[in-house]
Amino acid sequence: MKVLISEIENLDNQSQNIKFCEIIDEFNPKKAVEANLSISLMGDEYINVKGNIKALLKLTCDSCLKEFEKDFSIEINETFARNSLFEEYKDEVELSEGSFIEDLNGSNEIDITDLIYQSVILNIPNKLVCGINCIGDENINKYIKTEVADPRLEIFKTIKIEKEKDN
Repeated sequence: MKVLISEIENLDNQSQNIKFCEIIDEFNPKKAVEANLSISLMGDEYINVKGNIKALLKLTCDSCLKEFEKDFSIEINETFARNSLFEEYKDEVELSEGSFIEDLNGSNEIDITDLIYQSVILNIPNKLVCGINCIGDENINKYIKTEVADPRLEIFKTIKIEKEKDN
């Protein structure tokens, strides 16, 4: 789904609300990703997209390798620059909160599907586990060492701590 910037410019308040409901095959081919977004022009230079994305993703557990589904609710607040920012930032600059702006390079449209895809991908955790009690797969667990292999640490098994009695 693409939104033309010229259509938003022609609106009285230069803002448009969009309801997005499409299936993104990479996430879950049976459940559509839903989003309520507000696209607003911020002067002649910037465009802001705010809203909420709800997605049910089909993932694979890193521990037991079984597929599971996980709900995501993501708040987005993205800013786009209509013209190129490269002239403005020729030297190194320190990034701050307002520095994360996507450059449209003069394009007259915003790809909402790509924006939603990127937002969801960036919110998937690094370690995927199907549940808090997942113990893993037997075929995987046999390759995981559970004992300390360093013989220098064996001395710590013999240490006994005695409690001091208060007089």
